[in-house]
Amino acid sequence: MTGPGRIICALLRPGWRGFAAAAALQFASVASGIGLLATSAWLIATAALHPSIAALGVAIVGVRFFGLARGILRYLERLAAHGSTLSLLARLRVAAYSALVPLSPAGLARERSGDLVSRLVDDVNDLDTLYVRVIGPSAAAGLTAILACVILVPRGGALAAATVAGLVIAGAVIPVVAMRAGSRSSARAVAARGDLAARAVDAVQGVGDLLAFDRSDAFRADLARRGRQLVAEQTRTVRISAAGSAAAALAGDLTALAVLGLAVPLVRSGALDGVQLPVVVLTALAAFEVASPLAAAWPSLGATRAAAGRLAALTDAGPMVSEPAAPLAPPDGRELEVRRLSFRYPGTGRDVLRDVSFALRPGQCIAVVGTSGAGKSTIASLLLRFYEAPAGSILLDGRDVRDYATNAVRACLSYADQRASILTGTLRGNLRIAREDADDEAMTEALRAVGLDERIQNLPQGLDSWIGEQGQHLSGGERQRLALARAILRPSPFLILDEPGAHLDPLAEQQVLLTVRQLARDRGVILITHRAIDLGFAKEIIVLREGRVVERGTFESLRQAGGWFRRMLDLQRAEAVIETGSGPSLAPVSGSGGN
Repeated sequence: MTGPGRIICALLRPGWRGFAAAAALQFASVASGIGLLATSAWLIATAALHPSIAALGVAIVGVRFFGLARGILRYLERLAAHGSTLSLLARLRVAAYSALVPLSPAGLARERSGDLVSRLVDDVNDLDTLYVRVIGPSAAAGLTAILACVILVPRGGALAAATVAGLVIAGAVIPVVAMRAGSRSSARAVAARGDLAARAVDAVQGVGDLLAFDRSDAFRADLARRGRQLVAEQTRTVRISAAGSAAAALAGDLTALAVLGLAVPLVRSGALDGVQLPVVVLTALAAFEVASPLAAAWPSLGATRAAAGRLAALTDAGPMVSEPAAPLAPPDGRELEVRRLSFRYPGTGRDVLRDVSFALRPGQCIAVVGTSGAGKSTIASLLLRFYEAPAGSILLDGRDVRDYATNAVRACLSYADQRASILTGTLRGNLRIAREDADDEAMTEALRAVGLDERIQNLPQGLDSWIGEQGQHLSGGERQRLALARAILRPSPFLILDEPGAHLDPLAEQQVLLTVRQLARDRGVILITHRAIDLGFAKEIIVLREGRVVERGTFESLRQAGGWFRRMLDLQRAEAVIETGSGPSLAPVSGSGGN
């Protein structure tokens, strides 16, 4: 089964009982409408003959019954249909997000955040149409055609045949023609909506740069153009739906006229009682209550299929890493070992890491040093299992990480990324990502360790202060230190720090390095950095160049070797002298973690 079909079946299968009940209620509501019109027609026609009131009693009760039943059944049908659909859509939205988690962040690198949000919200909402406006009414229309035959066949086979023919035209032929005419435009509208959402998010997130480079007007014009494209596709779909609806209504009126034309000769010949003439005409007309809206709904099936296809593209992608069939018990985190690790990104023909090895225990620090593009951050991604490392290349407590559940591996690792991903919300909410049960004292201590305690004390609501969209109320350095505080707060034996001082001034960077040295007393720390200065506390420094280990050793041994590390060190010391007027001492920084 194709991706869209699988998504649609997944939407229907769990709640088929609710859908069946809603379809039955919808049919019962239409049947009550038919009964109401037919009984009313018989009552009025019979009353014109001035019968006794007793002869009209049953019909009078029937009109009241069908009138009340129609309203109650319509309410119950809407309640059942929308309740079942919205419940399933909620589960589908959660399932779609759950499918994103194994893909993140590696599998979503080429996706746009605005488009992903559009898939999770708008595309899922488009599937609402599938049952509420298509499947349920189509089933009810089929049952209505059977009911019309049951009512009309005893009064004349030609009357039933004309009514069923009209229902087929209005409920099947016209909707199919409208669907074929409108499916492409409705599908293009879905794609255009996702593209517009992605572009709008880019415009909001990059508004500062757009203003600085005087490109806001050009971006606004581009958004307007994309908006007009979306409106054009939606307008085309709406026009086709309106034309289909009008055609179906016309088919209903023509069918009623045809039934009238066929019934009059039957009345004249005595084959049909004259009182039955309005009954058969109004019965045929009432049967189109459920058939006519189908022509307006079916053109949107293109959007439904396109939305299901966009969701299937996410859910069918498959996780970036595989889970073991029988995972080992969660590791204790006694030792982390990288053994002759080589790796290339999917779809590329060049290794970004080649034959990298090291071992780390709690209480030690390893610094991975190299220029941009050397492969440092790739090591972090592999340790965190964002990508699948080759078998036997990453071991945790002596066993391949592929033998553990991914969440069990990540539970042993805390991570502070150089991009400092901060969620929109409060400081407390961001810190509790790392440790949900953390109290104020633990959070304050983590913030103090990275030098943010005074900043937090100056905020009006302390830990409950709103820090804006993606932490925009904080500076870049403060966001990075908040990410580091999150990593510190997480109780894990190993800590991965990716360029923790990248956005910090020299004084703040020194404070962060002091914190790293303190963390290395009882936790294993992997410090990823392009900075060669002040790494004397590290047990071992690994120098990467183009994915290869070109040097390794202690700070002092590498400084004296005069190789690549020494050249990086001398260059950075010279830069420090230019910036501050005095460079740091050549002596390595001492500290725990070097044992």
